[in-house]
Amino acid sequence: MKYAASNFWRAGAVLLLLGGVAGAVRAAGTDELERRIDVLSREIEELKTMGRGASGTEYGAVQKTRVGGYMELHYLSTQKGDGENFDFHRYVLYVGHRFSDWIQFHSELEFEHGFINDRQGEFELEQAYIDFKPKEDFGIRAGVIVAPMGVINQFHEPPTFHGVERPDVDNKIIPSTWFAAGAGVYGSLTPNLKYQIYGINALQFVSGGRDGTKATGLGAQLGTDGIRNLRQKQFGGEQNGDVLDIGIAARLDYAVERYPLNLGFSYYGGAADDKVLDTAGNPELTGLVFDARYRQDRLDFAGEWAQFDVDDADKLKSAYGADQAARLEGWYAQGAYWLLQPGDRNGLLADAGLAGFVRYEKFDTAKKMPANATDRAQNNRDRTQWVYGIPFKPVANLAVKLDYTSFNDADGTTFDSDKLNAGIGWQF
Repeated sequence: MKYAASNFWRAGAVLLLLGGVAGAVRAAGTDELERRIDVLSREIEELKTMGRGASGTEYGAVQKTRVGGYMELHYLSTQKGDGENFDFHRYVLYVGHRFSDWIQFHSELEFEHGFINDRQGEFELEQAYIDFKPKEDFGIRAGVIVAPMGVINQFHEPPTFHGVERPDVDNKIIPSTWFAAGAGVYGSLTPNLKYQIYGINALQFVSGGRDGTKATGLGAQLGTDGIRNLRQKQFGGEQNGDVLDIGIAARLDYAVERYPLNLGFSYYGGAADDKVLDTAGNPELTGLVFDARYRQDRLDFAGEWAQFDVDDADKLKSAYGADQAARLEGWYAQGAYWLLQPGDRNGLLADAGLAGFVRYEKFDTAKKMPANATDRAQNNRDRTQWVYGIPFKPVANLAVKLDYTSFNDADGTTFDSDKLNAGIGWQF
């Protein structure tokens, strides 16, 4: 747009100068007139070549390349006062490019916690894929893809969810942010029904983990704290010269025609036994997610239920000596009321929004344990929690948030004390 505006004004200036040539004919001699015409000719030639580099590459391609991102700063504090800190949690840069009307590239680079040291902090390629969309209702996608499991794993920019942190169900049960190399198709079956289906690097029980070290062993990946450690991300097992199993991730989204209601269903299935001992059986993971979102006037509601099953959890325990949950399950329900919406005020608050929300979460990272499990009362297994908060958006893509979380564990203990969190997040 900047180049187009610049060309417009320059062209306008040239036309004005051309309009003045007629008057200059009478006032100037032949030599002066020729000089002015020569200047104008050079201006026109510059306009013809503007937007092209020395090699003929169009600078206009810059207009097809988009740069964006999202960032968030958190202040986290426990009620007991035993821990508090500021954390620049995420710094994510987006770069996309439109090669043509039907071929586009999208990518995100993520830098977490402001540093990388001794396996703390992360710098990773969260997305990098090509979309081929020859038809409005059909496309092909290949590259590093975010698994379409639930809502938050797909749309996790800070202004898109109410709390300072993402819901714990989307952390403990669905291992967000979950991305992997893969390929697949997406599109629309009807105007209200959309689908995605991809083959991606599978979640894996891998001896030593992603970094290839053998110090921790596979047993360290087993347990009742969720399945986050099973994400192989885009690299699969290539550090060992291996290609791991391929999992299937699929999703359906349905927009109810008569109501402002969106329903979603996600599925994941894949073998996770590429690196386990023969005595550990053939563990497979199966995940199901249902979600719903409703927004009308000043009210919005959201809910999600997620479950993952691990086959042969008992054989993993026998082979490695560490307990492995056979099922993880969780759900949440959230309601919000917008006290202030865009258009309610004039001036600085013309685009502002202010809401109060409450979210109830219940999740169990060891919903079902195999018969040979030895630890059936681990903290942080069966938990309920309430989150109360206020997000304020001075503009649509920036949110200032404050919330309070109270925890209750089914075994009578509290792994975490209640938390007061504040944060600011933005996207552009």
